[in-house]
Amino acid sequence: MFRGRLRPSPAMVVAFIALFVAIGGSSYAVTRLPAKSVGAKQIRTGAVRTVHIARNAVTGAKIKNGSITRADINVSSLAGVPSAASATNATHAASAAGLDRVVQVRQAGSVGPATPTADPTAPTIAVGGASATCPPGLLATGGGVGVDDNANTSVVDSFPEPGGHAWTARVDNSDVGGAHGFTVVAVCIGAAAAG
Repeated sequence: MFRGRLRPSPAMVVAFIALFVAIGGSSYAVTRLPAKSVGAKQIRTGAVRTVHIARNAVTGAKIKNGSITRADINVSSLAGVPSAASATNATHAASAAGLDRVVQVRQAGSVGPATPTADPTAPTIAVGGASATCPPGLLATGGGVGVDDNANTSVVDSFPEPGGHAWTARVDNSDVGGAHGFTVVAVCIGAAAAG
């Protein structure tokens, strides 16, 4: 019959301690990492997903310039500027407000027939002009002219009138058979925006 306590040998004690340290030590390392010990080298590619990122953690400063495209943005959620007049941060908001009023004015013109001469191949060419005048408070910042007959008529010149309130064009006609029409167009904007 066995009497007395069972005593483990010193080798057995060391073996048990090594086993517990091996088991307990590895689980300790997994659950208790030192602060700032995990960096880019330790993170596997694709391991961090949207659910792992805290709300509002990614700011504009952390986004690479030029990396956001239209597909990444909910365009309907963006608030636009409804009118240039409300662009309060603009350096020249008053001038920008004038851009809300861009008007195209059209004026029909006509040039009479050319006058026949002794040489039927060289008639005296007729010239006619017309001006498109901007409404009060607007200035002509651009303009042009369109002819009805490209074969017999051509633009002589097209220019803004002094003071900028109208756009004038002159057209010639080499057709002895009849008059031809043309249209002068003035692009008018607010006088404040025109400067």
